[in-house]
Amino acid sequence: LALSRGSLAAPPQKASAFAGGSRHGRVAVLPGPSRSRAMVVRRRVASPQPERHDGAGGSAVPTSDEDTMTGEPSEGNAAGSGPTKALTPGQTKAAESKLSKVRTRLMFGTPMIFAFFGLVWLGHPYMVLLVCLLQVGLFRELVNVRYKPAKEREVPLFRTFQWAMFVVAMTHVYGRVFVKLGLAHSATERLPEPISFLVKETIRYHRLISFSAYVATFVGFVLSLRPGLYKYQIGNTVWTVGVLSLVVWQIKGTTELIFAGLVWFMLPCGLVVANDCWAYFSGVALGKRFIKSPFLALSPNKTWEGFIGGFFLTVIWGWYYAGLISNHQWTVCPQRNVDPFANLSCEPSSLFQVQSIDIPSKDFRLFSIQAKPFQLHAAFLATFASVVAPFGGFLASAIKRAYNIKDFDSLIPGHGGFMDRMDCQFLMLLCTNVWYRTFVRAYDELSEEDLLRVIQSMVPSARASFLEMLLLEFNCTGTCVA
Repeated sequence: LALSRGSLAAPPQKASAFAGGSRHGRVAVLPGPSRSRAMVVRRRVASPQPERHDGAGGSAVPTSDEDTMTGEPSEGNAAGSGPTKALTPGQTKAAESKLSKVRTRLMFGTPMIFAFFGLVWLGHPYMVLLVCLLQVGLFRELVNVRYKPAKEREVPLFRTFQWAMFVVAMTHVYGRVFVKLGLAHSATERLPEPISFLVKETIRYHRLISFSAYVATFVGFVLSLRPGLYKYQIGNTVWTVGVLSLVVWQIKGTTELIFAGLVWFMLPCGLVVANDCWAYFSGVALGKRFIKSPFLALSPNKTWEGFIGGFFLTVIWGWYYAGLISNHQWTVCPQRNVDPFANLSCEPSSLFQVQSIDIPSKDFRLFSIQAKPFQLHAAFLATFASVVAPFGGFLASAIKRAYNIKDFDSLIPGHGGFMDRMDCQFLMLLCTNVWYRTFVRAYDELSEEDLLRVIQSMVPSARASFLEMLLLEFNCTGTCVA
């Protein structure tokens, strides 16, 4: 159909451009020798077709005219046949990518689980060493988030000051913990005399040494400030202090948990891993089938079904996991020294023995169950691991979104870095330490062995003065009888 010059509303375009359309078809304007001689081709289609989207949630993929004209099913239609089985190429690629990620995670995650239980078999000091190495990796990844090489080349020793702050914090925290637990005294007994004397003097002046190192780092940082970089340097220093509170302060009680019995370290770590897995499987199986509203804007892939399902399954799993790991003396017996090859043998506490437990309490009993009290502690900790600990992961997600990064590191294929795996463990370990000191062993419940370790860690003059005070308190001149 030839149209006159006045009937053309727009200049001629390429043949692939649609000039207009109606419910009967689309009009394509073909280039010609003149605008008045343009040819308009009308092709009839059944009805306007909606755009389809690929499975990855990407951009829209328009349906081709050939599919709508002939009525034949396309490669992604349900009625079609082929290797994709009703999946579009985008959906197939996304499914293959997800399967590949799962394989990679399993390939590198399984050895990590075996390595963890291998360290459990080696003993308590090796688990403390593992925690220290993890803290080093976590600090490195978090301070690297704000690393800008162009600016830091203009700042002398800026990275050195960051690591100096980390060393000062670690030395101060672990020194106090080792002295408090009596581990420092047991370590000096296994060292040669000159080194033992040096360690004892270091322990004696530990606070002064820590304070002096802090002052030196503080003064050095102030002297390193450069005009034009004040905001960057101070911002990074505040960030470093925040990182230290996460990776040093929150985990400072972990050493106490480990030497109190490996179960108190294995339990929180296992609960976090289990909740991560159960929430993932619950989300895949039931995600957005019952609750359509998004769970949290920070993690759009999380669903309410995954969160709720993960909670119930983690509590159930934690009950049986706690019963399993508390069956062995190696995991329930505390270690009172830093012997790297200790042979532990003890009478398990009543906490790890099956007994009748009144629910909810002895004074108000509704029913009784036969279980280990440790399993009840595990149920409460599993609740925290499912409801509160994931917010550590949400914080990590917010950090990654704020700085436009996918993973904190590429150290572990399929998993990212240490922070990607340990983001929920900070709060969990802190909660376990608080729970242990509040409901399992309060600070005022010290055994004879604990008091003896404290006395042994005292300097000779303080020890003699303490013994004199004991004699005066109980009116003992020789042998004291209760």
